[in-house]
Amino acid sequence: MSGPVSDDLDLTTIAGGLDHAEGVCWDPVRRCLWAGGEAGQIYRVELDGDVTTVGVIEGGALLGLALDAAGALYLCDPGNHTVWRYDHVGEPTRYGPFIDYPNYAVFGPDATLYVSDSGSFVDATGSIVAIAPDGESERLDLPAIAFANGLCVRDGYLYYVASALPGVCRVAIDGSEVAGESQLVTMLSRCVPDGLAFDERGSLYISCYQPNQVWRLSLEGHLDLIIDDWTGEFILSPTNIAFYGDELDRLALVSLCGHALTSVDVAARGASVFRPAIKE
Repeated sequence: MSGPVSDDLDLTTIAGGLDHAEGVCWDPVRRCLWAGGEAGQIYRVELDGDVTTVGVIEGGALLGLALDAAGALYLCDPGNHTVWRYDHVGEPTRYGPFIDYPNYAVFGPDATLYVSDSGSFVDATGSIVAIAPDGESERLDLPAIAFANGLCVRDGYLYYVASALPGVCRVAIDGSEVAGESQLVTMLSRCVPDGLAFDERGSLYISCYQPNQVWRLSLEGHLDLIIDDWTGEFILSPTNIAFYGDELDRLALVSLCGHALTSVDVAARGASVFRPAIKE
Protein backbone atom coordinates (compact mmCIF):
# COMPACT_ATOMS: atom_id res chain seq x y z
CA MET A 1 0.00 0.00 0.00
CA SER A 2 1.52 3.30 -1.10
CA GLY A 3 -1.12 5.38 0.69
CA PRO A 4 -4.50 5.11 2.40
CA VAL A 5 -5.95 3.30 -0.64
CA SER A 6 -4.58 -0.18 -1.35
CA ASP A 7 -2.58 -0.59 -4.55
CA ASP A 8 -4.63 -3.73 -5.24
CA LEU A 9 -7.65 -1.50 -5.91
CA ASP A 10 -5.88 0.11 -8.89
CA LEU A 11 -7.35 3.54 -8.13
CA THR A 12 -7.65 5.71 -11.25
CA THR A 13 -9.28 9.02 -12.05
CA ILE A 14 -11.78 8.78 -14.89
CA ALA A 15 -12.52 12.50 -15.15
CA GLY A 16 -12.27 15.78 -13.28
CA GLY A 17 -14.03 19.12 -13.34
CA LEU A 18 -17.44 17.89 -12.19
CA ASP A 19 -19.50 20.24 -10.04
CA HIS A 20 -19.86 18.24 -6.82
CA ALA A 21 -21.55 15.28 -8.50
CA GLU A 22 -23.44 12.86 -6.26
CA GLY A 23 -25.06 10.41 -8.67
CA VAL A 24 -23.54 8.14 -11.30
CA CYS A 25 -24.83 5.40 -13.61
CA TRP A 26 -23.42 3.30 -16.46
CA ASP A 27 -24.86 3.42 -19.97
CA PRO A 28 -23.99 0.11 -21.67
CA VAL A 29 -25.30 1.22 -25.09
CA ARG A 30 -23.46 4.53 -25.36
CA ARG A 31 -20.56 3.11 -23.30
CA CYS A 32 -20.35 6.13 -21.07
CA LEU A 33 -21.11 7.19 -17.52
CA TRP A 34 -23.72 9.78 -16.57
CA ALA A 35 -23.53 12.12 -13.59
CA GLY A 36 -25.30 15.24 -12.36
CA GLY A 37 -23.98 18.50 -10.93
CA GLU A 38 -25.18 20.56 -8.00
CA ALA A 39 -26.29 23.38 -10.33
CA GLY A 40 -28.42 21.14 -12.53
CA GLN A 41 -25.73 20.01 -14.97
CA ILE A 42 -26.22 16.71 -16.81
CA TYR A 43 -22.79 15.26 -17.51
CA ARG A 44 -21.86 12.64 -20.07
CA VAL A 45 -18.49 11.15 -19.12
CA GLU A 46 -16.58 9.12 -21.68
CA LEU A 47 -14.23 6.37 -20.57
CA ASP A 48 -11.29 8.38 -21.92
CA GLY A 49 -12.16 11.16 -19.46
CA ASP A 50 -13.89 13.54 -21.86
CA VAL A 51 -16.80 15.32 -20.15
CA THR A 52 -19.71 16.92 -22.00
CA THR A 53 -22.43 18.97 -20.31
CA VAL A 54 -25.43 17.90 -22.38
CA GLY A 55 -27.90 20.07 -20.50
CA VAL A 56 -28.54 22.23 -17.47
CA ILE A 57 -31.80 22.17 -15.50
CA GLU A 58 -32.66 25.60 -14.14
CA GLY A 59 -32.82 25.62 -10.36
CA GLY A 60 -31.64 22.03 -10.29
CA ALA A 61 -29.44 20.19 -7.83
CA LEU A 62 -29.03 16.73 -9.29
CA LEU A 63 -28.47 13.66 -7.13
CA GLY A 64 -29.18 10.01 -8.04
CA LEU A 65 -29.72 8.79 -11.61
CA ALA A 66 -31.32 5.80 -13.30
CA LEU A 67 -31.50 4.69 -16.93
CA ASP A 68 -34.23 2.88 -18.88
CA ALA A 69 -33.93 0.51 -21.85
CA ALA A 70 -34.20 3.33 -24.37
CA GLY A 71 -31.37 5.20 -22.68
CA ALA A 72 -33.52 7.91 -21.12
CA LEU A 73 -32.20 9.28 -17.84
CA TYR A 74 -34.22 9.71 -14.65
CA LEU A 75 -32.67 12.42 -12.52
CA CYS A 76 -33.44 13.13 -8.87
CA ASP A 77 -33.65 16.89 -8.30
CA PRO A 78 -34.40 18.16 -4.78
CA GLY A 79 -33.89 21.71 -6.03
CA ASN A 80 -37.10 21.40 -8.07
CA HIS A 81 -38.65 18.67 -5.89
CA THR A 82 -39.05 16.29 -8.79
CA VAL A 83 -37.64 13.45 -10.86
CA TRP A 84 -36.85 14.49 -14.42
CA ARG A 85 -36.97 12.22 -17.47
CA TYR A 86 -34.44 13.20 -20.11
CA ASP A 87 -34.63 11.40 -23.46
CA HIS A 88 -31.66 13.26 -25.03
CA VAL A 89 -33.95 14.82 -27.64
CA GLY A 90 -36.15 17.46 -26.05
CA GLU A 91 -36.11 19.22 -22.73
CA PRO A 92 -36.32 17.18 -19.50
CA THR A 93 -39.90 16.46 -18.41
CA ARG A 94 -41.22 15.80 -14.93
CA TYR A 95 -41.76 12.14 -14.11
CA GLY A 96 -44.07 11.31 -11.23
CA PRO A 97 -45.35 13.51 -8.41
CA PHE A 98 -43.92 16.33 -6.31
CA ILE A 99 -41.29 14.80 -4.03
CA ASP A 100 -39.80 16.98 -1.37
CA TYR A 101 -36.24 15.60 -1.43
CA PRO A 102 -35.79 13.01 -4.19
CA ASN A 103 -32.36 11.56 -3.55
CA TYR A 104 -31.90 8.23 -5.36
CA ALA A 105 -33.77 6.32 -8.06
CA VAL A 106 -33.75 2.66 -9.11
CA PHE A 107 -35.98 0.55 -11.36
CA GLY A 108 -37.63 -2.69 -10.36
CA PRO A 109 -38.21 -5.57 -12.80
CA ASP A 110 -41.79 -4.44 -13.53
CA ALA A 111 -40.57 -0.92 -14.52
CA THR A 112 -41.63 0.66 -11.23
CA LEU A 113 -39.24 3.48 -10.40
CA TYR A 114 -38.44 3.65 -6.69
CA VAL A 115 -37.32 7.04 -5.40
CA SER A 116 -36.06 7.80 -1.91
CA ASP A 117 -37.54 10.95 -0.35
CA SER A 118 -34.89 11.59 2.26
CA GLY A 119 -36.69 13.62 4.91
CA SER A 120 -34.82 15.06 7.88
CA PHE A 121 -31.40 13.88 8.98
CA VAL A 122 -32.29 14.68 12.60
CA ASP A 123 -35.74 13.09 12.76
CA ALA A 124 -36.80 9.91 10.94
CA THR A 125 -39.20 11.32 8.32
CA GLY A 126 -37.89 9.67 5.14
CA SER A 127 -39.90 7.48 2.78
CA ILE A 128 -39.80 5.78 -0.62
CA VAL A 129 -42.06 6.69 -3.54
CA ALA A 130 -43.01 4.06 -6.14
CA ILE A 131 -43.78 5.50 -9.59
CA ALA A 132 -45.53 3.10 -11.97
CA PRO A 133 -44.85 3.22 -15.73
CA ASP A 134 -48.27 4.85 -16.25
CA GLY A 135 -47.28 7.71 -13.94
CA GLU A 136 -49.35 6.63 -10.96
CA SER A 137 -47.43 6.89 -7.71
CA GLU A 138 -47.68 5.73 -4.12
CA ARG A 139 -45.49 5.82 -1.05
CA LEU A 140 -44.42 2.42 0.16
CA ASP A 141 -45.97 1.32 3.43
CA LEU A 142 -42.79 1.46 5.50
CA PRO A 143 -41.83 2.82 8.91
CA ALA A 144 -40.34 6.31 8.71
CA ILE A 145 -36.74 6.11 7.48
CA ALA A 146 -33.82 7.90 9.11
CA PHE A 147 -32.79 9.87 6.00
CA ALA A 148 -33.72 7.62 3.08
CA ASN A 149 -30.91 7.45 0.56
CA GLY A 150 -29.37 4.82 -1.75
CA LEU A 151 -31.52 2.07 -3.27
CA CYS A 152 -30.92 -1.26 -4.99
CA VAL A 153 -33.21 -4.08 -6.17
CA ARG A 154 -32.23 -7.75 -6.03
CA ASP A 155 -34.13 -11.05 -5.84
CA GLY A 156 -37.49 -9.46 -5.11
CA TYR A 157 -36.19 -7.13 -2.42
CA LEU A 158 -35.72 -3.38 -2.36
CA TYR A 159 -32.60 -2.50 -0.38
CA TYR A 160 -32.47 1.00 1.05
CA VAL A 161 -29.99 3.10 2.99
CA ALA A 162 -31.01 4.82 6.21
CA SER A 163 -28.11 7.27 6.39
CA ALA A 164 -28.85 8.56 9.88
CA LEU A 165 -29.35 5.11 11.39
CA PRO A 166 -26.72 4.42 10.03
CA GLY A 167 -27.45 1.20 8.19
CA VAL A 168 -29.13 -0.67 5.34
CA CYS A 169 -32.57 -2.29 5.37
CA ARG A 170 -34.60 -4.26 2.85
CA VAL A 171 -38.23 -5.09 2.13
CA ALA A 172 -39.90 -7.53 -0.25
CA ILE A 173 -41.66 -5.63 -3.03
CA ASP A 174 -44.29 -6.11 -5.71
CA GLY A 175 -44.68 -2.84 -7.58
CA SER A 176 -46.02 -0.30 -5.10
CA GLU A 177 -46.85 -3.01 -2.57
CA VAL A 178 -44.58 -4.33 0.16
CA ALA A 179 -44.75 -7.93 1.32
CA GLY A 180 -44.02 -8.30 4.99
CA GLU A 181 -41.97 -6.20 7.37
CA SER A 182 -38.79 -4.35 6.55
CA GLN A 183 -35.63 -6.12 7.69
CA LEU A 184 -32.33 -4.76 8.93
CA VAL A 185 -29.56 -5.91 6.59
CA THR A 186 -26.61 -4.37 8.41
CA MET A 187 -25.76 -1.66 10.90
CA LEU A 188 -22.75 0.60 10.51
CA SER A 189 -21.09 2.90 13.03
CA ARG A 190 -19.86 6.50 12.95
CA CYS A 191 -20.37 6.92 9.22
CA VAL A 192 -22.97 8.17 6.73
CA PRO A 193 -23.84 5.46 4.18
CA ASP A 194 -25.12 6.78 0.88
CA GLY A 195 -24.88 4.57 -2.23
CA LEU A 196 -25.45 0.87 -2.95
CA ALA A 197 -24.39 -1.61 -5.61
CA PHE A 198 -24.40 -5.41 -5.88
CA ASP A 199 -21.78 -7.57 -7.52
CA GLU A 200 -22.71 -10.75 -9.41
CA ARG A 201 -21.81 -12.91 -6.38
CA GLY A 202 -24.39 -11.14 -4.24
CA SER A 203 -22.05 -8.98 -2.18
CA LEU A 204 -23.44 -5.54 -1.38
CA TYR A 205 -21.20 -2.47 -1.65
CA ILE A 206 -22.03 0.50 0.58
CA SER A 207 -20.38 3.84 -0.11
CA CYS A 208 -20.19 6.43 2.64
CA TYR A 209 -20.41 10.19 2.17
CA GLN A 210 -18.46 10.41 5.41
CA PRO A 211 -15.79 9.43 6.29
CA ASN A 212 -14.58 8.46 2.77
CA GLN A 213 -15.32 4.76 3.11
CA VAL A 214 -16.68 1.85 1.07
CA TRP A 215 -17.87 -1.33 2.81
CA ARG A 216 -18.58 -4.75 1.32
CA LEU A 217 -21.20 -7.03 2.86
CA SER A 218 -20.79 -10.59 1.61
CA LEU A 219 -23.68 -12.92 0.89
CA GLU A 220 -22.69 -14.78 4.07
CA GLY A 221 -23.01 -11.60 6.13
CA HIS A 222 -19.33 -10.65 6.53
CA LEU A 223 -18.83 -6.87 6.57
CA ASP A 224 -15.42 -5.70 5.33
CA LEU A 225 -14.03 -2.18 4.99
CA ILE A 226 -12.41 -2.12 1.55
CA ILE A 227 -11.77 1.63 1.24
CA ASP A 228 -10.91 3.95 4.12
CA ASP A 229 -9.24 7.09 2.85
CA TRP A 230 -8.73 8.95 6.10
CA THR A 231 -6.91 11.70 4.18
CA GLY A 232 -9.65 12.49 1.66
CA GLU A 233 -6.87 13.12 -0.86
CA PHE A 234 -7.56 10.12 -3.07
CA ILE A 235 -11.21 9.18 -2.53
CA LEU A 236 -13.32 12.02 -1.16
CA SER A 237 -16.95 11.68 0.00
CA PRO A 238 -17.89 8.76 -2.26
CA THR A 239 -21.65 9.12 -2.42
CA ASN A 240 -23.07 7.00 -5.25
CA ILE A 241 -21.28 4.09 -6.92
CA ALA A 242 -21.83 2.04 -10.08
CA PHE A 243 -20.15 -0.91 -11.73
CA TYR A 244 -19.24 -0.06 -15.30
CA GLY A 245 -17.44 -1.24 -18.43
CA ASP A 246 -18.26 -3.98 -20.92
CA GLU A 247 -17.57 -6.57 -18.22
CA LEU A 248 -18.87 -4.47 -15.30
CA ASP A 249 -15.49 -5.12 -13.74
CA ARG A 250 -14.72 -1.70 -12.29
CA LEU A 251 -16.52 0.41 -9.70
CA ALA A 252 -17.03 4.13 -10.33
CA LEU A 253 -17.23 6.53 -7.39
CA VAL A 254 -18.38 10.15 -7.53
CA SER A 255 -17.28 12.82 -5.06
CA LEU A 256 -19.93 15.11 -3.62
CA CYS A 257 -17.32 17.26 -1.85
CA GLY A 258 -14.90 17.26 -4.78
CA HIS A 259 -14.78 17.36 -8.55
CA ALA A 260 -13.46 13.96 -9.66
CA LEU A 261 -15.00 10.71 -10.85
CA THR A 262 -12.73 7.87 -9.77
CA SER A 263 -12.59 4.13 -10.35
CA VAL A 264 -11.37 1.06 -8.50
CA ASP A 265 -11.02 -2.65 -9.15
CA VAL A 266 -12.75 -4.64 -6.40
CA ALA A 267 -11.95 -8.03 -8.00
CA ALA A 268 -15.60 -8.69 -8.78
CA ARG A 269 -18.02 -8.05 -11.59
CA GLY A 270 -21.13 -6.03 -10.96
CA ALA A 271 -24.66 -7.36 -11.13
CA SER A 272 -26.72 -5.98 -13.99
CA VAL A 273 -29.31 -3.40 -12.97
CA PHE A 274 -32.87 -3.27 -14.28
CA ARG A 275 -33.33 -0.97 -17.28
CA PRO A 276 -36.92 -1.55 -18.35
CA ALA A 277 -38.75 -0.35 -21.45
CA ILE A 278 -41.01 2.59 -20.56
CA LYS A 279 -43.90 3.47 -22.85
CA GLU A 280 -44.25 7.23 -23.33
